[in-house]
Amino acid sequence: MHFFQDSLVGAAVIWYTNLEASRICTRKDLITAFIRQYQYNIDMAPDRTQLQNMSKREHESFKEYAQR
Repeated sequence: MHFFQDSLVGAAVIWYTNLEASRICTRKDLITAFIRQYQYNIDMAPDRTQLQNMSKREHESFKEYAQR
């Protein structure tokens, strides 16, 4: 737990330094806070299989394909 902050960069470092120390007593507290903060990345990011299964539709422009 003491070295966790060494793995963070950018906005994650700012989030970590702004955590209330009194609310993080255990490793589980830290994990829960981190997941709560960054869960949206898991929810919106496609996994490898989803990316592999995406293909450009016949009448779709490359821009439309990339945005989808």
